Amino acid sequence: MTHPDPHSHADERSSRRATWHAARVTAQDALRAAPRDHLGPAARRHGYKGSPPNWRKSSPAGDWAVVNVQSSSFSSAEHLRCVVNLAFAPEPWLRWEAAKLGAGLPKSVAESLGLYRARLHPEGAPEGADGWWDVTRDETASVAVADMVAQLDRAGWPVLERMFSRDAMLSRLHGGDLGMMKRSNFGVFFARAEALMLMDAGPSDALESKLDYALSNVMSSQRDHAERFDAWVRAQAAKA
Repeated sequence: MTHPDPHSHADERSSRRATWHAARVTAQDALRAAPRDHLGPAARRHGYKGSPPNWRKSSPAGDWAVVNVQSSSFSSAEHLRCVVNLAFAPEPWLRWEAAKLGAGLPKSVAESLGLYRARLHPEGAPEGADGWWDVTRDETASVAVADMVAQLDRAGWPVLERMFSRDAMLSRLHGGDLGMMKRSNFGVFFARAEALMLMDAGPSDALESKLDYALSNVMSSQRDHAERFDAWVRAQAAKA
């Protein structure tokens, strides 16, 4: 009588488990692994800390840069769409946000708190289109993340790094470019942002000009908020 080999059954069970686990790898699993293994080391080389989906870098002055990989809420286990968000939050901007909210800011600055906010898109995406990367399995996740790293090298890390300089940040404001927001559509917002970047140098004609513009051009429904901002910035400048 031939007895079944217990080891052969064990091998068969192990093979079934391996097949089941491989089948259970989702697009979300792939997108967690690929940024951790490829985008994470790139972020660390540029002085960022964190793990998917957020990496952050701060300065001694309290400025923060954030890189965020955002997944679409319409994604599924088989198909996931994602995009790279960039944000930069100068300390004076964060100081005002804390005063406005009447509470301290969280330890980890979120991408949504950025004064500058922008998005990176896949190579070949049409100009002006909100293109997203598509991830379906390990292979496409690696290809997508490799392109993310390439786009960050081109228009991510260097752009954020320059904004740690106050002069460079003011130059960007003078140029009317805060990523998704342009001065042509948000004149009062840009005037306030410039006032925040000038206030720590004390009262000046330049600061007075920005505050005057912001207060003179605000919508009547936002007058109370505008006056509060004006008074707060003047108080900060007086203490400088």
